[in-house]
Amino acid sequence: MNRSSPNDGESSQVRSDDTNPFVRKSRIAAAGLNEGTDVMKWKVGVVVCLGSLALLAPVQGAESKALAGRVGVYDSRVVAYAWFSSDANMAKLRAEVATAQVAKSSGDTAKFKELSTALRAKQDQIHRELFSTVPIDEALAIIKNRLPDIEKTAGVSDLVSKWDARLEKYPAVQQVDVTDQLVHAFIAPTEQQSKVIESIIRAKPLPIDKCNELIKNGQI
Repeated sequence: MNRSSPNDGESSQVRSDDTNPFVRKSRIAAAGLNEGTDVMKWKVGVVVCLGSLALLAPVQGAESKALAGRVGVYDSRVVAYAWFSSDANMAKLRAEVATAQVAKSSGDTAKFKELSTALRAKQDQIHRELFSTVPIDEALAIIKNRLPDIEKTAGVSDLVSKWDARLEKYPAVQQVDVTDQLVHAFIAPTEQQSKVIESIIRAKPLPIDKCNELIKNGQI
């Protein structure tokens, strides 16, 4: 992404480009946001027959053992894209850009610099998540209440990024792809978004050092 911004008189917005949203949907910096730095349980019944409970125990133990050997795997880049593209996140970013504009228009330079620096940090972080393999903790925290249901539906005991070193201890037969379920926790992909997701999956992630270098040089 080019870090340059339009002239101060132009209106700011979080832009998207239908022809290449993978790159341009991540643009947070907007017009005028440029000051040296631009601006994804259950309850157990009390009354239980002890005999029945004893009969169920081996079955429950076997089920737990089976789940313990299965892990849900996801492509963190795809989930980051879904989170960033979600209506809630885009609305939040637009509001933050608008607040920065107000600070600039009112002459509150200190506030403007604070807000534009925060927006730049968010932009850089989403680039790391989209183009490299850094953890997507913020995105997963937003849907934390839905994760247990996703794990239950997939029949897994944990969720691990496909780029996480922990995955090495799980044989391929014990890995269940849950990327699609996590994506749908944020968006119902349009045809265009589905194409973007496919392109992300096909692309090889950047090493984090290379990604940081490109960010520093304003190349993404």
